[in-house]
Amino acid sequence: MYFVYYTEKTVSQCMIAMNERLHQKGGRLDGWVEKRGRFSLTTNSTVFRRFSHSTRLHARVERENGVTTIRGSVSDGADPRNRSIIYGILVLAGVLLIIAGYFLPGLLVIASIFPLNIPLEGNFNNSQTLIAEVQRTLKARPTLPPALRKAEAKKAAKGDKRSVSSGSRSYR
Repeated sequence: MYFVYYTEKTVSQCMIAMNERLHQKGGRLDGWVEKRGRFSLTTNSTVFRRFSHSTRLHARVERENGVTTIRGSVSDGADPRNRSIIYGILVLAGVLLIIAGYFLPGLLVIASIFPLNIPLEGNFNNSQTLIAEVQRTLKARPTLPPALRKAEAKKAAKGDKRSVSSGSRSYR
């Protein structure tokens, strides 16, 4: 999953905050931070009470048009509803293979459900945690900060006042 968040902090302030968050004692996060604005976070979760799954988030903090933008990506897995759909399709495919006479491939398709659940569930849980940490640490939101929204509205209003319409034509 790709994401874009906005914050009022500078790139330097974001990197300092992220570095401090990574070095907190008792934290579940691991990763690295570069001064130039790139960072990576990793967290683990347990799936099936036995298997540990790790998920990594990569992001870059940049200053664009007077606002600090955080762009990144993280594997997001599948929510419980989508996982059940995937498993249902795999069971159906396995049963159809068994009926068609391909007994061993059918069993393998059905048996693949259990190892497939580890990354799907692990990434789903971990991605939620990682994105929440980025938002909380950097005070980031998916929308522009209020001060910049007002500036954008003013620019749009000025642009509308300058446009003159004559019949079906519009001049700017």
